[in-house]
Amino acid sequence: MYFVKNECINKFGDSIGLQLWEAINDCFDVMPIAATVDDRVFCVHGGIPTADNDGGHIEAINRVPVPLKDPEMESPLAWEIMWSDPVSLDLLTPETLQDLSEHKGFIYNTRRGTAHFFSCDALLEFLERNKLSHVIRAHEVQETGFQVQQQGKLLTVFSSSHYCGGSNEAACVLADNYKLRLIRIDTT
Repeated sequence: MYFVKNECINKFGDSIGLQLWEAINDCFDVMPIAATVDDRVFCVHGGIPTADNDGGHIEAINRVPVPLKDPEMESPLAWEIMWSDPVSLDLLTPETLQDLSEHKGFIYNTRRGTAHFFSCDALLEFLERNKLSHVIRAHEVQETGFQVQQQGKLLTVFSSSHYCGGSNEAACVLADNYKLRLIRIDTT
């Protein structure tokens, strides 16, 4: 979908390009899907799991099968943390707020057509349940390379500038001595 397969084939030919693309996917199938820094900061691609998914405890991630070739079918937990997003302010209508309240801070992710949107309340409960301070995630392009959200407890960091031909900047996080520093990367 994002041209990696085509790029491999264009640069290395049909046979070797396809083998390279399959090898890249084999690597991704065994890579960790989340991590913690200093036992306090949860790092993940998408978002947090619902409390219904293994109780919303991060220890459950250690039980995700490896290799994980088909996350959607093999691990609802893995799928959820790869595809969930924080609910954005433009979605907060009275109906959405009611729906979030009725579903413990989670609603269906209509933007992606899968997984969930999660509220600030759901995030704070997740952090408390797992004795964490912050969540750092990627998954959404940010114009300035990063965005601080949900009472400063959620950091969305996008490390690729000019993604898909866009005008976004890139950023990274420095975790040092129990402090987080967001660094915007000048890509001009």
